[in-house]
Amino acid sequence: MQNTFIARNPSVLWFLAALGLFTAIVTLMSEATGVGLISTSFVKTLGKTLCLCLIAIAMDVVWGYCGILSLGHFAFFGIGGYAIGMWLMYARTEAIVVPNLMAQTIPPTPQEISDAIGNQIFGVVGSSEFPMIWGFADSLFLQLLMVVLVPGLLALVFGWLAFRSRVTGVYLSILTQAMTLALALYLFQNDSGLRGNNGLSGLQNIPGFEDTPQATISIVFFLASAFALAAGYVFFAWIVSGKMGSVVKGIRDNEARVRFLGYHVESYKLFIFTITAIVAGIAGALYYPQAGIINPGEIAPIASIYLAVWVAIGGRGRLYGAVIGAAFVSLLSSWFTGGGAPPINLGFYTIQWTDWWLVLLGVSFVAVTLFFPKGIGGLFDYLVRKQP
Repeated sequence: MQNTFIARNPSVLWFLAALGLFTAIVTLMSEATGVGLISTSFVKTLGKTLCLCLIAIAMDVVWGYCGILSLGHFAFFGIGGYAIGMWLMYARTEAIVVPNLMAQTIPPTPQEISDAIGNQIFGVVGSSEFPMIWGFADSLFLQLLMVVLVPGLLALVFGWLAFRSRVTGVYLSILTQAMTLALALYLFQNDSGLRGNNGLSGLQNIPGFEDTPQATISIVFFLASAFALAAGYVFFAWIVSGKMGSVVKGIRDNEARVRFLGYHVESYKLFIFTITAIVAGIAGALYYPQAGIINPGEIAPIASIYLAVWVAIGGRGRLYGAVIGAAFVSLLSSWFTGGGAPPINLGFYTIQWTDWWLVLLGVSFVAVTLFFPKGIGGLFDYLVRKQP
């Protein structure tokens, strides 16, 4: 009985129970299915927060458990968002353009339809032709495959090149950050095929559900995000427990010793790096239809640094710590930057939190690093141990 999955991971049941209760409360209090005490916009905020918690778990596995400080995992998150966003934009534009063309006296040719759709999507960057990367944009199934395959293949190739060269520590972190910066700079170009700085917009309008209220769509995505978070938590808890978890944590603590014991360290690191990138892509595919827009700024290196801060504040090496850190900081960020926090008048200066939030976040990160190295999750561990 002591060797069962739940026995090795007692936090799983507690987490699933807490997430289930939270999901039920939000659903019952939403505008779509409940009494309307929670607005549609806040339901979207909560749904996006759950997606951020999912990528935080992935970051915790790759950094807190395997010891790889990746400063590029938000790039995989953005790739997942772009992949699903391409289908959303194409299908929505097609639904608008085709009926108008069919109303003409002479039916349009397939090429004319393609040109009209392309002009609507790419006219903002002075083009009307579909780039090659939009070759599968008309297929939801294939674009969903891209959500998984593109982040996975990019992580696989990058990880294979880096790990086989035995790049570790700060050098590996710099490489992941350089990868993210290169991708963001490329996407900022108008000829990248993804509308440059304009990004993909209108993603909250789901094709085929034009008459469905946003309140209903928001609660559906919220439930999907909750399910994905629950599945991700259980999946990663399974990975980091048992023999694989012991090897992965051994790599974090003493890579040379694990290598000496005969384990192929590079294979373990490559697996963890790739699987967490895939989960990050799935989280992004759920996040951006709720956000409504994605642009290259979302993939900038600073986003991945924020991700590391969330995990550090929550407590790395603890899956629930990553969830706590991501939820706490992201919701607090929405409150401070959204004007919810009242300004503080000091007489000689008025603190506007929209300007000072990043400073507060930086100070919090330093304070946690110095005084609470185990983060918020470590406080839970301490309280549990103090119980008689």
